[in-house]
Amino acid sequence: MRRTLMVAIALAALSPVGAAGAPGPAWAVSPAEAGPDAPPAGRSLFDFVVSRDAGGRRVYDVPFPFEALVARLVTRAGCSAAEACVRQVLIPLGRSLQRTAAAPDYFAAPRVVAAIDREGSRGAAPLLKDRVYLGYQERSDIVEVISWNEAAGRFEFQLVRDYRAGGTPEVLYARRAVCAACHQNLAPIFSRQVWEETNANPRIAALLAHAHAGAAVYGVPIRTGLDVPNAIDDATDRANLFGITQRLWREACGDDEEAGRRCRGAVLAAAIQFRLTGERTFDTAAVEWREAFAPAFARAWDARWPGGLAIPNPDVPNRDPLPPEGAPAVAGLAASHVSAVFEPLTPRPPLATWAAATPEVARAFVAGLAAHLGEADVRAIERALAARPGTAVRRFESRCELRWSDAALRFDCQPADAAASTALRIAGHATLAGERVTGGEVTAVAVAGAAPLHNLQLSSGRLDARSGRLALQAATRWSTARLADGAAIVGLELRWDGAQARSAGVREATATATLTVRDEFPPVREVIAALAGEPTGVLAARPFSRARVLPALFVRLGIRAEEWCCDEVRGMPPAAVEPVAVPLPGGGPAKDVVAFYPLCASCHATGERFPPNFLAGSGERVTEAVRHCAPRIYARLALWRVAPETREKTPMPPPMPLPRGEGYAPPLGLVALERTASDLLQAESGAAPRLDALLANGYETLRPCLPR
Repeated sequence: MRRTLMVAIALAALSPVGAAGAPGPAWAVSPAEAGPDAPPAGRSLFDFVVSRDAGGRRVYDVPFPFEALVARLVTRAGCSAAEACVRQVLIPLGRSLQRTAAAPDYFAAPRVVAAIDREGSRGAAPLLKDRVYLGYQERSDIVEVISWNEAAGRFEFQLVRDYRAGGTPEVLYARRAVCAACHQNLAPIFSRQVWEETNANPRIAALLAHAHAGAAVYGVPIRTGLDVPNAIDDATDRANLFGITQRLWREACGDDEEAGRRCRGAVLAAAIQFRLTGERTFDTAAVEWREAFAPAFARAWDARWPGGLAIPNPDVPNRDPLPPEGAPAVAGLAASHVSAVFEPLTPRPPLATWAAATPEVARAFVAGLAAHLGEADVRAIERALAARPGTAVRRFESRCELRWSDAALRFDCQPADAAASTALRIAGHATLAGERVTGGEVTAVAVAGAAPLHNLQLSSGRLDARSGRLALQAATRWSTARLADGAAIVGLELRWDGAQARSAGVREATATATLTVRDEFPPVREVIAALAGEPTGVLAARPFSRARVLPALFVRLGIRAEEWCCDEVRGMPPAAVEPVAVPLPGGGPAKDVVAFYPLCASCHATGERFPPNFLAGSGERVTEAVRHCAPRIYARLALWRVAPETREKTPMPPPMPLPRGEGYAPPLGLVALERTASDLLQAESGAAPRLDALLANGYETLRPCLPR
């Protein structure tokens, strides 16, 4: 399956991690630095989607059932009913925290995963593409949410509790430490191909169909193709780079001095060019790029990341949860078993390491920032530039070899001097219907020695073979094809002596090609230069927010914006955080049980049953729950003593990568905690526990932490 452009760029920058004698790479995004649970600024996009105005203040209004929530997302994304903006899969036997919630009826209540993977056609809408992900488990009455926060430049993790018929949905920000254990990139994750946990697996789909009378569950078709999980995988790959781009924006140009702002301005200009060229290229020959960006980028990189940046991996291994054909069926909790090799808790090595401030890494930076510009934004800029009067025109020329038949014409044009200011290199083909051009492609075009653009579509044109003239018009997804510097290609004309080739069949001729462009981009450069002069303006070293940067750009370009979302939080409902219990003095848990709080409370002292909340509640309840869970607690602690390659399950507390990406280490206090768990088991059975004996029949056969 294809990889996205940004991932391809990341892999192009791959280098060995921790080369001998060199400092180890720093994680571009580290789960050990997850940040506060509540948003440090702004709110999640999900909050804006599921809240409404009520007397001047916003209140949460989460639609039920799940199909209605998805419909709300589609509407807010600006999509019509015919546009497939949301991709959904069913995962009955997955790897989420809710994996055992439906036991033993996994196929009766599969988990739904939904992602927005494209933009709608309605311009005045929040940019939700790749920025909102939902996981719904009916038996838990919970929706797990990952969505982008424009103002903070990070993904937020949330829960919608009591999500059921007749319930009162409560929206909470989740404990980021819990989420970061699996979401080590602090962003959405998904399986690698071929996504056998999902209903794209025919065997999974067949079991779902057997459990349900209809052809869909929660509005999601039971049978689906690989294109749906592939689209979700692509979306998570793109989302994985949001946090990396944000870090580069804040740090890779230096501080808030004017040089740093000019550097960020050069990246913004390049990102706009990148989008205007259909994500093909940008102008690395520009003065701003050569003088404001490149030196500052190299200095900041060498100072901050001498060992490089480790890019976190959003992909967990593909896993088929069903026994092989002909093998005995597995039922009950055993069916939910996930071995360590497939466990999202297992630390994942970097997807790549960006070793230095190379042109490839700079391109990844530009492409990543360009992903924060919506299609409606780019169209608005395109229209504003095209409408400006008095724009300078330039022409480039070269000699061409033509060859054509009644159905097609091919051209290959090479300049006599490739470095000349008017030099043109262009090649391609046009499909013909009589004298009319019906399609075709400019396979490559370059002017004045600049890097070429590739694969521009021909939108129209006309051939006059008698007089020897072919007029062509190239286009991109926006409308006008553009060079790397943002200049609009307004015409391409080929002329030759029509008397050269009038015979039937294949004809050949030597022609002159003239490419005409309009220099429409200078106003963008001028506006960005002005913004760079503002010490506390939008080019300061803080998170890049589309809702903050683009209005400042648009107003100076004379572009009217209908709506900007989502940066303004006045009137929003309070940002409630999932509470964590602490041991109470007097009447609290038994003394030996209290020892588990420092390392385990962030995950197991919440109000949720997944992961098991054996540290939440009254002292009596906690004491009983910990003792009941002791076999599982001991096993997960003792697994730290087992070599990683032979572990059946992931140890607990889960391994967390070290700050510089050189591996991970056991948490402090682990030995004492394992001894406490061992003492609890010995007090119960009269014998010291042995890990091999406990796991002889599989981890899932141990008594569960909480009664069902």
